[in-house]
Amino acid sequence: MTQMRTAQLAGNCDVFCGIDVDKKSFAVTFKDRLNMNYSKKMPAEPEYLCNYIKNHFAGRQVLCVYEAGPTGYHLYDHMKRKGQACVITSPITMRRAPNEKVKTNRLDSVKLAEELQAGLLKFVRVPEGAYRELRQLVKSREDYAIAVKKAKQRIKALLLYNHLESDLREPDAGWSNRYISSLKELECGQGARLRLDMLLADLDYGRRQTLAILRGLKSFFREHPELATHLKHLQSIPGIGFVTGTSILARIGDPAGLRCVRELGGFLGVVPKESSTGDRVTRSSITHLGNKVLRALMVEAAWVAIRRDTELGQFYHRIRLRHHPGIGARKAIVAVARKLTHRVYCVLKEQRDYIAR
Repeated sequence: MTQMRTAQLAGNCDVFCGIDVDKKSFAVTFKDRLNMNYSKKMPAEPEYLCNYIKNHFAGRQVLCVYEAGPTGYHLYDHMKRKGQACVITSPITMRRAPNEKVKTNRLDSVKLAEELQAGLLKFVRVPEGAYRELRQLVKSREDYAIAVKKAKQRIKALLLYNHLESDLREPDAGWSNRYISSLKELECGQGARLRLDMLLADLDYGRRQTLAILRGLKSFFREHPELATHLKHLQSIPGIGFVTGTSILARIGDPAGLRCVRELGGFLGVVPKESSTGDRVTRSSITHLGNKVLRALMVEAAWVAIRRDTELGQFYHRIRLRHHPGIGARKAIVAVARKLTHRVYCVLKEQRDYIAR
């Protein structure tokens, strides 16, 4: 949410409630424009908090805020059902002074209430309905993909440690079935053999679970035609396939909430940092904000896109030639990924397929 919309929302409220959410308790701070400022600790029960607000601030407009975290959206959902205004902010957007050395739940709730009253917080969009379920499925796919990657790394490390790679019939075979069969038949010591078998079992389990999740995702899209339409538009963009398209929809939620073409680039952290003053403009590496898995998928999609889309290919080579050969390709491909976010925005907002030029 933009700074202006945040300030507008705060301007319509009388009382500002900052909540530090914990598994067992809520640390709550209330502030208003008449110097009211007090904190309270209460059980981690959304109904208790709603009743407290209703009993103590009847007739006043109360706006609550808490940080997104491991407790999810349970508190937000409950307040929404009760008609209580509530927003969620990202922890990484909270300002921290360099000299802050004390951190407690109460102080965090005070900071939330102060930032909310000043209109300085940026709120996150809460996924609703099918988009929230899609995020769960995509997160499961990411977890098992990481598990498969770690299993492969551990197998490679084991082979290197025991100097076994030279004994393989199919060295560096891209994890084909023949390569895995040669790992199962590899002669080695008893301890290395047991460990290798366990790692191969982990790899097989991760692969089977990944396949099951992908099947579940395809079934999910068949049951939700609206999301299937969005995915179809995304897959018309060169480089974006099923996995990347589903990840995009899971992370951004309903495309109707997108406000401008630059928003996605900032959300994925593929825009450069800037520290400018006067006539001097200084830009450095990208911000790396947002989900790193989706950012990596967009960069992978960019490598495919420059081979299939003439315009993006020319853009890539133009940016690459501006920089030193050692870093030119990396900078250029990230720039292509940022340009891909513009195409994603257009096809989702205009509800049409992309036409490559």
